[in-house]
Amino acid sequence: MTTVEAFNHQNKKLAWGPQIDLSGLDYLYPPQNVKPYTPPPPGVDNLGISSTDSFLVPNVGEFTVNFEGYVRVARSQPTSNEWNTSDVFTNLIDMCMRGEESGIGEIIVTLNPDVLSTGQLRTPHADLACEKPSKACRMAVGALFKMPLLNLTLFNKEPIELTIDDVRMIPPAGNPGEGRIYQILPLFHRENPDGLPAAYLTSLQFRMGHYITEAKIQGILQG
Repeated sequence: MTTVEAFNHQNKKLAWGPQIDLSGLDYLYPPQNVKPYTPPPPGVDNLGISSTDSFLVPNVGEFTVNFEGYVRVARSQPTSNEWNTSDVFTNLIDMCMRGEESGIGEIIVTLNPDVLSTGQLRTPHADLACEKPSKACRMAVGALFKMPLLNLTLFNKEPIELTIDDVRMIPPAGNPGEGRIYQILPLFHRENPDGLPAAYLTSLQFRMGHYITEAKIQGILQG
């Protein structure tokens, strides 16, 4: 991360949760030995991600798009050394996913720089007494959806909540997840944020990938 990127990250206009101090955190790439049911030390996970999203664009149509890309997720120091009682807070500090579909063209999904996307991994309250409970993971995300063919850059004013259940290791690499929205999520034009929605996100299913190299990340960025 460059000095400018780090400065921008520390000066978000809107934060949906605790901000993690990135100073001193190691950026983690493959190979990594991730132990189940073990609170890990803090760090930044560089992970692949795939997603299938559906969009409704008024006067254009409905589209389902498959995306591939990466995320960088900063993790806090666990609140406890015990798996059952530990909470881990997260910040999504970088993301790029690319997909393409006939009629809508290429879509590039990145983070909204005006929002600090935050999350948490914790044991559900009802499972605290279990011997080896799984954790629940959630991340509130502010994104930009660039659609060059339609000359649109869209963003969400309400968070997209990415959720993963049955988490037995951190990070939850390989786990399927769901983007929780209520029926449709309005997306607004970046250049006319106070106007009517320009499109809607209607569903989102994703799978968190495993650790990837910086070279792979740069390849995704370059398209």
